[in-house]
Amino acid sequence: MDINSAVGRKLGVTDQQLAQLANFEQSELFSPVEKAVLRYAQGMSRTPVDVSDALFAELQGYFNSAQLVELTAALALENYRARFNRALEIPSEGFCELPANHPVRKLAVDVRLPKTRSV
Repeated sequence: MDINSAVGRKLGVTDQQLAQLANFEQSELFSPVEKAVLRYAQGMSRTPVDVSDALFAELQGYFNSAQLVELTAALALENYRARFNRALEIPSEGFCELPANHPVRKLAVDVRLPKTRSV
Protein backbone atom coordinates (compact mmCIF):
# COMPACT_ATOMS: atom_id res chain seq x y z
CA MET A 1 0.00 0.00 0.00
CA ASP A 2 2.89 2.31 0.63
CA ILE A 3 4.20 3.47 -2.76
CA ASN A 4 0.93 2.63 -4.48
CA SER A 5 -1.02 4.89 -2.15
CA ALA A 6 1.43 7.72 -2.81
CA VAL A 7 1.05 7.29 -6.57
CA GLY A 8 -2.70 6.79 -6.17
CA ARG A 9 -2.99 10.11 -4.36
CA LYS A 10 -1.40 11.83 -7.34
CA LEU A 11 -4.00 10.14 -9.56
CA GLY A 12 -6.95 11.19 -7.39
CA VAL A 13 -7.31 8.55 -4.67
CA THR A 14 -8.38 10.38 -1.52
CA ASP A 15 -7.19 9.88 2.04
CA GLN A 16 -10.78 8.95 2.89
CA GLN A 17 -10.74 6.17 0.29
CA LEU A 18 -7.45 4.86 1.64
CA ALA A 19 -8.87 4.88 5.16
CA GLN A 20 -11.96 2.94 4.01
CA LEU A 21 -10.16 0.53 1.70
CA ALA A 22 -10.56 -2.42 4.06
CA ASN A 23 -14.33 -1.82 4.06
CA PHE A 24 -14.70 -0.82 0.41
CA GLU A 25 -17.80 -2.99 -0.16
CA GLN A 26 -19.83 -0.93 2.35
CA SER A 27 -18.24 2.41 1.45
CA GLU A 28 -20.00 4.99 -0.68
CA LEU A 29 -16.59 6.37 -1.66
CA PHE A 30 -15.99 3.68 -4.29
CA SER A 31 -17.84 3.33 -7.58
CA PRO A 32 -19.23 -0.02 -8.75
CA VAL A 33 -16.30 -0.47 -11.16
CA GLU A 34 -13.78 0.32 -8.40
CA LYS A 35 -15.46 -2.21 -6.13
CA ALA A 36 -15.33 -4.86 -8.87
CA VAL A 37 -11.61 -4.19 -9.40
CA LEU A 38 -10.96 -4.37 -5.66
CA ARG A 39 -12.82 -7.70 -5.46
CA TYR A 40 -10.70 -8.91 -8.38
CA ALA A 41 -7.54 -7.81 -6.56
CA GLN A 42 -8.68 -9.69 -3.46
CA GLY A 43 -9.38 -12.84 -5.46
CA MET A 44 -6.02 -12.65 -7.22
CA SER A 45 -4.28 -12.17 -3.87
CA ARG A 46 -5.68 -15.35 -2.35
CA THR A 47 -3.77 -18.61 -2.33
CA PRO A 48 -4.96 -20.32 -4.40
CA VAL A 49 -6.29 -17.57 -6.66
CA ASP A 50 -10.09 -17.41 -6.44
CA VAL A 51 -11.87 -15.34 -9.09
CA SER A 52 -15.44 -16.39 -9.75
CA ASP A 53 -16.96 -16.53 -13.21
CA ALA A 54 -19.56 -14.01 -12.04
CA LEU A 55 -16.90 -11.50 -11.00
CA PHE A 56 -15.01 -11.96 -14.25
CA ALA A 57 -18.22 -11.45 -16.22
CA GLU A 58 -18.87 -8.26 -14.23
CA LEU A 59 -15.38 -7.00 -15.12
CA GLN A 60 -16.05 -7.79 -18.79
CA GLY A 61 -18.94 -5.34 -18.56
CA TYR A 62 -16.50 -2.57 -17.62
CA PHE A 63 -13.35 -3.48 -19.57
CA ASN A 64 -12.45 -4.85 -23.00
CA SER A 65 -10.07 -7.80 -23.40
CA ALA A 66 -6.92 -5.70 -23.68
CA GLN A 67 -7.86 -3.72 -20.57
CA LEU A 68 -8.54 -6.93 -18.62
CA VAL A 69 -5.13 -8.28 -19.58
CA GLU A 70 -3.48 -5.03 -18.48
CA LEU A 71 -5.43 -4.98 -15.19
CA THR A 72 -4.57 -8.62 -14.49
CA ALA A 73 -0.90 -8.01 -15.24
CA ALA A 74 -0.80 -4.98 -12.95
CA LEU A 75 -2.45 -6.90 -10.11
CA ALA A 76 -0.11 -9.87 -10.61
CA LEU A 77 2.91 -7.54 -10.48
CA GLU A 78 1.68 -5.95 -7.25
CA ASN A 79 1.13 -9.39 -5.74
CA TYR A 80 4.66 -10.35 -6.73
CA ARG A 81 6.11 -7.21 -5.14
CA ALA A 82 4.03 -7.59 -1.98
CA ARG A 83 5.03 -11.23 -1.51
CA PHE A 84 8.67 -10.44 -2.26
CA ASN A 85 8.72 -7.63 0.31
CA ARG A 86 6.88 -9.72 2.89
CA ALA A 87 9.22 -12.71 2.49
CA LEU A 88 12.27 -10.49 2.99
CA GLU A 89 10.46 -8.43 5.64
CA ILE A 90 11.18 -5.21 3.77
CA PRO A 91 9.49 -2.42 5.73
CA SER A 92 7.44 0.47 4.46
CA GLU A 93 9.29 3.44 3.05
CA GLY A 94 6.85 5.79 4.79
CA PHE A 95 5.14 7.16 1.68
CA CYS A 96 1.74 6.58 3.23
CA GLU A 97 0.83 6.90 6.88
CA LEU A 98 -2.15 4.66 7.55
CA PRO A 99 -4.58 5.47 10.35
CA ALA A 100 -3.70 3.74 13.63
CA ASN A 101 -6.81 1.53 13.42
CA HIS A 102 -6.33 0.49 9.76
CA PRO A 103 -6.41 -3.34 9.38
CA VAL A 104 -3.15 -3.43 7.41
CA ARG A 105 -1.36 -1.48 10.12
CA LYS A 106 -2.84 -3.73 12.79
CA LEU A 107 -1.57 -6.80 10.91
CA ALA A 108 1.97 -5.43 10.85
CA VAL A 109 1.83 -4.81 14.61
CA ASP A 110 0.20 -8.18 15.36
CA VAL A 111 2.86 -10.20 13.56
CA ARG A 112 5.64 -7.95 14.86
CA LEU A 113 7.56 -7.73 11.62
CA PRO A 114 11.27 -7.12 12.09
CA LYS A 115 13.00 -4.62 9.84
CA THR A 116 14.65 -6.32 6.84
CA ARG A 117 16.02 -9.83 6.58
CA SER A 118 19.65 -10.12 5.63
CA VAL A 119 20.20 -12.08 2.46
